[in-house]
Amino acid sequence: MNIDKAKKIHIVGIGGIGISALARVLEAQGAVVSGSDLETGGHKAENVPTDADLLIYSAAVPENNSERARARELGIKTISYPEALGEFCSGKKVIAVAGTNGKTTTTAMIGWILEQAGMDPTVVVGSKVLAWDANARVGQGQWVVLEADEYRRAFLNYQPDIAVITNIAADHLDYYKDIEDIKGAFAEFVGNIKPGGTFVYNMDDENTRELPPSPSLSKEGESPFLLQREGRGEFGVIEMVGFSSGNNFKLQIPGRYNQSNAAAGATVCRILGIPQTIVASALESFSGTSRRFEKVGRLGRTEIISDYAHHPDAVRVTMQTARELYGGKVLAVFQPHQHNRTKKLFHEFVRAFCSSTVENFIICEIFDVAGREDLGDQDISSQDLVREIQKCGKHASYAKDLSDCETQIRAIAAKFDAIIIMGAGDIYKVASKLVSSKQ
Repeated sequence: MNIDKAKKIHIVGIGGIGISALARVLEAQGAVVSGSDLETGGHKAENVPTDADLLIYSAAVPENNSERARARELGIKTISYPEALGEFCSGKKVIAVAGTNGKTTTTAMIGWILEQAGMDPTVVVGSKVLAWDANARVGQGQWVVLEADEYRRAFLNYQPDIAVITNIAADHLDYYKDIEDIKGAFAEFVGNIKPGGTFVYNMDDENTRELPPSPSLSKEGESPFLLQREGRGEFGVIEMVGFSSGNNFKLQIPGRYNQSNAAAGATVCRILGIPQTIVASALESFSGTSRRFEKVGRLGRTEIISDYAHHPDAVRVTMQTARELYGGKVLAVFQPHQHNRTKKLFHEFVRAFCSSTVENFIICEIFDVAGREDLGDQDISSQDLVREIQKCGKHASYAKDLSDCETQIRAIAAKFDAIIIMGAGDIYKVASKLVSSKQ
């Protein structure tokens, strides 16, 4: 059963930010969509409609999940979220945005510019776009813009006309062996570009700049590249177009890293023939996405900012931006995401905090990621981070849970002009509580 023909679709893990975007798009094209999630009732075999045509499951849902098992009993086709998104994109014009950091904002920027240019795109993005108040946009135009996640090589399910890589860094080391393994996956992603397509890459990022687009790609001058798809005897030419953050776009959203994201988006839109005046105007009116340096409100006079940063590089630039905007009176609150990431990138996290011009930190206990934690990684705690950060002369305290974190913040919030609350887990709940309740 192809996804375009499925009339009744059940989604396991429908609360996930990416998969919920796909659910919106599928509903808009006429499918009846049901779903379940651990946070809203859990997974049960009886949740699966007996007349469903298709079951889609998120990457966090294991094979022995009761709903996946029930679907197999009923003879219902089951596919993963990236497989489903790949099927949805089949036969369409696709812009896929990948990268360790920045892919959400860049995806949203491209979708926003295309909308302002009257191209009516469909957009699937891993965060709520504030202007749309949704993580998806359903359009009637020919282009689909999607965020392409590298975890478990999910992005290899897509065959884009235009592929964007914002940057490449060590991450997801519970799956990838090392940075070379990661770069190899990104090379495969580029190798999936349709013949005649375009690879848009970050010239400022060494790993991306040096990326061989494919082991079977032979260079013909600087550009284009002759692409041979291994095992298929298929040849085609792809263009390589670099971008740099040297531009100075007028943006509502702060940070030098967003200048780089804007440069990536502008480069894609130039390839599509969108006039520079429209690109510049659209970027200036782009209001951002949820939890990407999002000013959620104030606690007294103190600005509360929520951010998704969970990789050392993202944590570093987010704190740098806060310091540039608010000066010395900044408190950084961080909840590490996943024990494996904290353990494998421990020294990079310590360097990010110790090299920061921010002096005050609260580090909440590590967020457990469902379906991705290993018992062997449980010997790491945020207390370990705090001890190392204190050694370099910074003021750092440990919060055992969200309640403790909120209590500590309230006790000292008045001393700061801004509090930046970072993490990909549930730390955003603290930011929301601080601005919704003033006591």
